[in-house]
Amino acid sequence: MITRLALRNLWRHRRRTLLTMGALAVGVMAVVSVRGFLNGLQGSLITGVTEGGFGALQIHATGFMASVEAMPLSPDLPGDDAALSAVEDIDGVASVAPRLTFPALLAGEHDSTFALVVGADLAREALVSPRRVQLVTSGTWPAGDTVHTSAVVGSELLGGLRLQLGRRAAVLGSDIDGVMNGVEVNVAGGVAAATQGEKRLVIIPLEKAQELIRRPGRVTEYAVAIDDGADVDVVADAVRRAMGPSVEVHTWPELMPFVRDAKSTQDGVLRVVTGALLFVIMMGLANTLLMSVFERTREIGTLLALGMKRRLVMHLFVLEGVLLGIGGAVIGDVLGTIIVTIAGRAGIALTPPGASIPQVIVPAIGPSFLIAMVAGAAIGAAIASLSPAWRASRLDPVSALADR
Repeated sequence: MITRLALRNLWRHRRRTLLTMGALAVGVMAVVSVRGFLNGLQGSLITGVTEGGFGALQIHATGFMASVEAMPLSPDLPGDDAALSAVEDIDGVASVAPRLTFPALLAGEHDSTFALVVGADLAREALVSPRRVQLVTSGTWPAGDTVHTSAVVGSELLGGLRLQLGRRAAVLGSDIDGVMNGVEVNVAGGVAAATQGEKRLVIIPLEKAQELIRRPGRVTEYAVAIDDGADVDVVADAVRRAMGPSVEVHTWPELMPFVRDAKSTQDGVLRVVTGALLFVIMMGLANTLLMSVFERTREIGTLLALGMKRRLVMHLFVLEGVLLGIGGAVIGDVLGTIIVTIAGRAGIALTPPGASIPQVIVPAIGPSFLIAMVAGAAIGAAIASLSPAWRASRLDPVSALADR
């Protein structure tokens, strides 16, 4: 009965009802749209980190990370198939890529320049870091027999050194004892930089890197991809238990704290903006209900005179506010979801600072956020309705009936 009465009261003043719900719908639509964009941006950022080179987690020999800024070549790890298979057998691990990372000179026929060299098992690297394969803008990612002799070079290095695809280049650097050494590789492709730090990236076959530093069969890190849906912290704990104290295991949030912090900051700002927006809208809703109390003073007096309890009068106005809140939030959810879906299908191209090519952001929104918006609007509307509802329930029937 009380619900039917609340709906009838809202329908009687449908222009006001629609305006109030419309204001709330616009606010919720804006919040849902921004949340969808942030989901796409954060998802693209995390995917870029985990699939673009870092992996979901990395494994190093104990003590390695203490001097990682100096790009040390020791302590190191075994890089043979048996060691890698042992890691792949751990629950949650999808694939493992061994690597050697060090600074060196890249020399072409005409010039040479400093480069960040990553020695990698190129077949395994393509599984752990598929984004790197996707970023090859000229030539191809080495496959088949060429994975042992060919390299991919940062597109800017490729152009700056006037390297030609299919031709040879030299990589010159110091070995484990500081003695200069060099190896030759075939230039198979040019890879675009996803970040500023990758503009001087050169990825060479692992065997060539081991030959250059004279450390056969050894690597400095394992980059690990995990199964879809697996929790990176759970997998990291499983790796630590399986491999013992001889290794250090670091997840991508630990390796890239600025990404984690940026995500937390964005989420916090959105929560503050959402709260402020809903507060302003709810104050408008409270004003609407207060106007309704003034207009319906004689009606409220009649209900009280006929025996309706004061708490039911209060419940009636709170329910009207909650229905306004739910209705506006549902409409806003629907409109916001439509906007996010359209934007998600089209994609939004955005070039990060320092990157060579844009990344495509795919906005998306989950049902849990939509439900939370409806619940938040309902609770906020209920709170905003309390003051007008209390005023209505406290009216004196005689004075209310005499009101003109």
